[in-house]
Amino acid sequence: MKTIPSVNNFKSRKEWETQVWSKLIEGFTEINSAQKMEKSLNLLLTSHEKTQMIKRASAISLLKQGKSYRQIGELLWLSPTTINAIRKSLRLKKGYISDYMHNKKPEKKQKRLTKKELEQLLFTIWVDSLFTLPMPPIRHPKLMRQLGYKPFRPRK
Repeated sequence: MKTIPSVNNFKSRKEWETQVWSKLIEGFTEINSAQKMEKSLNLLLTSHEKTQMIKRASAISLLKQGKSYRQIGELLWLSPTTINAIRKSLRLKKGYISDYMHNKKPEKKQKRLTKKELEQLLFTIWVDSLFTLPMPPIRHPKLMRQLGYKPFRPRK
């Protein structure tokens, strides 16, 4: 990976963060093996941050499978607020937009996609495919029955 520039070379910390983020993304795109990617992520993330990433990726997968907030919250121990934020970011693809903008009527004519919009759409589809994960194993028998799973061994 390339060296990270000094904070003193920038007018604001936000500008510096943007530059460092783009350098990180460039570095990740140059990685061509899973082992190198894992090593890089292990250097950057704590075990807590990895757990949070796994939970959020699983929440995305479960939302796409049509699971309710309650089911996702019970499985992954996430709050409804966190699940709602994940759902909004998925739906809007840009982050949060106010309800006023969200409820605005769409244009009547469908315009052609520009090259940049097409690339963005293909990238979004690729990211969506990354987060199609299987459900995590459930160890709680009562919860398994509530979700409709058959028990591993019959009751006596």
